[in-house]
Amino acid sequence: MQLINEQQRFPLIYTCLLVFIVIAGANVVTHVIDPAPATANELYWYMARSSGFTSYGLLSLAVLLGASSSSGVWDRLKLRKLITQVHQYSAILVFPFLFFHLWGLYSDKSILFTWTSILVPFVDSYRVVPTGLGILVLYGWILLIVTSYFREKIGVKVWRVIHIVSFPMFILVTLHSLLSGSDTGKLWSSLVYLVPSVLFVILVFRRFASKRPRS
Repeated sequence: MQLINEQQRFPLIYTCLLVFIVIAGANVVTHVIDPAPATANELYWYMARSSGFTSYGLLSLAVLLGASSSSGVWDRLKLRKLITQVHQYSAILVFPFLFFHLWGLYSDKSILFTWTSILVPFVDSYRVVPTGLGILVLYGWILLIVTSYFREKIGVKVWRVIHIVSFPMFILVTLHSLLSGSDTGKLWSSLVYLVPSVLFVILVFRRFASKRPRS
């Protein structure tokens, strides 16, 4: 995965612009119109909630497509190029929605988050472990994207070793979502976490099973 090329740059820019417009509009609503604090908090809560699920979906898609890349199924279906592009797009588009998610958490004053508690793991008193895991995933994902961008300079072998981090990261972000999400326990949110998790276990098992030496 070589990030970021010309084809990927424009979707990323457009998505960042959309996130900026939504955040600016939310600030206009909460500062110019000046609604009741509870109403403003609810707006940002929905912002953090929706962008959190979007980030999780994009990250899951990127990890699942990456885990299935060595199976050969996409080559047989002649979809290798398309799947690679979707894998790369979903990986880089995680970040705009992650920022969206963090901004919503910071702006929702019903639970006081500072930028320190949002960006430094395990320092906030609110659900210390789940929130800390989410922050670790943020930095891990940044590492993956940066090293993918400089893959030719650091070498493919080093890049592959670092890229394996995406597997434990998926587990950590799922735990973060389950343990800190306000919708945990609802049927639809359980399916959001369950379906990618089951597919992840299947793909990882098949990937590592296929690498075992055969007698």
